[in-house]
Amino acid sequence: MSNSLNDNSLFIDFDSTFVKVETIDEIARITLQDNPDKDHIVKKISDITNQAMSGQIDFPAALEQRLQILSITDRTVKRVTNEIMPLVSDSFSEHKDFIKDNASNIWIISGGFTDVISPIVKSYGISENHVLANQFIFNDDKVSGCDKDNFLFQDKGKIKAINSVETSNPRIMIGDGYTDLEVYLEGACEEFICYTENISRKTVLDNAKYSASSFGEILDILYHI
Repeated sequence: MSNSLNDNSLFIDFDSTFVKVETIDEIARITLQDNPDKDHIVKKISDITNQAMSGQIDFPAALEQRLQILSITDRTVKRVTNEIMPLVSDSFSEHKDFIKDNASNIWIISGGFTDVISPIVKSYGISENHVLANQFIFNDDKVSGCDKDNFLFQDKGKIKAINSVETSNPRIMIGDGYTDLEVYLEGACEEFICYTENISRKTVLDNAKYSASSFGEILDILYHI
């Protein structure tokens, strides 16, 4: 296993990659906990998530559909963040010191939300300006939507976001979903590693040159690329 990123810049997906869960699904679980139709609505949101991650529907439409279903407050966001904090993927936790030592060449890129992601990755040495994600718009203490000018709210948002980052190193995209694979297919990164520690999506795995089920396997791949 390599002890460095081998002069690569890593762009790591958050949901189901850096952490074990999908943030929007956790938000749904919490906001709907007292709703009698909770199970039906949570399943509907999870189905939309899976369709988006498999490339069946575009991500901006999926995000808007899910946000319209939920009533999210500042308190919800803070609770979700606290509950996801200990759910970092096991192999990422095991390599925490390594990630901190190499954080200047690591970005988190996600269709999720900066308000949730930044506090979680901060303890791994990843600064807020290395978090590329959606930003909630609050009206008083309630979420009224997301910043639609943000690349991550737009179609092919991860591609646009990665292209906006200045780095002379080869760009390596790591993630479990179709939007992660798309970054490679559209030429915005040099390599893509399909990440399967938490979930394996067939449509993504079948089109990936490399796959890894742990952060250690990522480092092995980087050493041989």
